Amino acid sequence: MLELLREVGVELPGGAGLLKFGMTPGEVLELLPPDRVTHHRQCMGLTLGQYAELRHAHDAWLGGLLFEPEWSFDAELDGVVLGFGGGGPGVTDRLARVEIQARAEPDRPEATPVAWDDIDLFGYPAAEIVAVLPGATAEPGGPPPAELAVDELGLRLSRARPAAEHWERVTLFGPGSGSWGACCAGGLVCAEQGDGLVGIMY
Repeated sequence: MLELLREVGVELPGGAGLLKFGMTPGEVLELLPPDRVTHHRQCMGLTLGQYAELRHAHDAWLGGLLFEPEWSFDAELDGVVLGFGGGGPGVTDRLARVEIQARAEPDRPEATPVAWDDIDLFGYPAAEIVAVLPGATAEPGGPPPAELAVDELGLRLSRARPAAEHWERVTLFGPGSGSWGACCAGGLVCAEQGDGLVGIMY
């Protein structure tokens, strides 16, 4: 089980250790099994310095589109993929964002539980999760949105497939994400008209 700990980090399965916000990339890599780590090259993402406006970089960071050379790796553990991100300006070398994506496929075992306060965020229908997370709201009687930010918990939940019954990705933000305050109000919502794709597609 992966346990999400608010403002602390992520407890890895099998007693592998605690990913703490504020760690350097090297410290994170020391906790991960080398054979489960994949390093990536820059492709469809820009680095922080390549965005003309920080609000666009913030949107890209929130969506996992910002390329951070120090954090250009992910790790697959027990059916889930963990991605990592540094903070905003001045703290890009410190862990401030952990993204967990479910990877359960027909030829793979089911994903390990991803727990927030003993709630398996991937194990229950998305609508039931919305009903029990403090600060989470959805339209009464309607389906949950494709993406949901729970600001007070530092969580963002999303589904890549709109028809999916369960959440497919969860992102946990740490205290280091507050350094984006130079461009945006709040840790999870960028300024109006922010666009993480600016500079990537054009």
